[in-house]
Amino acid sequence: MLSLPPLFLLMKPELNVSYAALGGVVSAFAISTAVGQIPAGILVDRYGAKWVLVGGIGLMSSCLFVAGFTDTYWALFFLFTVGGVGNSVFHPADFSILAAKLDRSRFGRAVSIHSFMGYLGWAGASLIMLPLANLTNWHTALSIIGVSGLVISGFMLWRSDYFGDGASSQEASDNKIPQKLSMRENLALMCSLPLVMMFMFYLLTAMSTAGIMSFSIVANVSFYEVHSDFAGNVLTAHLVALAAGVLIGGWLADQTDRHNLVASIGVLAMSASVLVLAFGAGLIVVMVGGMLFSGLFYGISSPSRDLLTRKSAPEGSAGVAFGFTSTGMSIGNSIGPVLFGWIMDLGEPKLYFILLSVAIAISVITVVFTRQRSVSSS
Repeated sequence: MLSLPPLFLLMKPELNVSYAALGGVVSAFAISTAVGQIPAGILVDRYGAKWVLVGGIGLMSSCLFVAGFTDTYWALFFLFTVGGVGNSVFHPADFSILAAKLDRSRFGRAVSIHSFMGYLGWAGASLIMLPLANLTNWHTALSIIGVSGLVISGFMLWRSDYFGDGASSQEASDNKIPQKLSMRENLALMCSLPLVMMFMFYLLTAMSTAGIMSFSIVANVSFYEVHSDFAGNVLTAHLVALAAGVLIGGWLADQTDRHNLVASIGVLAMSASVLVLAFGAGLIVVMVGGMLFSGLFYGISSPSRDLLTRKSAPEGSAGVAFGFTSTGMSIGNSIGPVLFGWIMDLGEPKLYFILLSVAIAISVITVVFTRQRSVSSS
């Protein structure tokens, strides 16, 4: 997912395109992910998560491998668009498997461990991709990651018995899984207030996090006048802090039912941390602190966000629920790189940080609104 942004500084002169155009490749990936997530969720709920999951990883890895052999912008754009279809399966399939296998009392910690490993992968991308590209070139770096993904998908295919979620006919018979929802019931579920609010929450926070991951290196180099390698290491530290925060957030999610409150406090603290970055020009400690704390607080909010989604869906519909809300995440991921790439093309790193902070803060309104509505209806 993050194999491309660390390479932007190397790719821009070779492909002779703007940062906004490079952000457009990430956006195309996110848009095709968004389009695919609801259909992927329906497939997961009807036919089982394991084949959908393994197929998605294989497709995305194949596209990354082939992308290493292209030397044109539009070929890269096409391959990442197709790769986004493979990426669309992750949230519907992963969370369907976890929801089927885990007790609610441990779901927060389980999701946090699952997300922790994902965030470590994100941190690994910013840590590995640029040095790997400097050692070889950006083409070879992409192909190496593609081969790694194909090896992983092969291993998962070999041990696919671990990924049953009760959706196949035999599993449903053995485990007495509730009847799957009809298409009309799925549509009604997606239009319900809690899921619509979670859709918007995912969208706004993802738009901001995509902006951070895609262009914080460029913004910090410009605004704080640091070397690109140092800025890349700070982004890695941001993602490591995010991974640590998600473990803390998983423990909190299992200790309280106030998941709205935990998520709200987490994203507000993240917003404040990003806003500080806009007013610390030249102060390296401000840059490092703002990036670290923004990652930590977002990580703390994540498991509570996922529990809010699970609580909004009836049994047997986790695939559709997470597919729908994750579509909001993908739309946010598609908007963020282009919007913030355009701002960086204007040469406005301070405005970049301010708009990031505002978008994060606005997302809290969706969580608060959901809480007030559910209180009044009870």
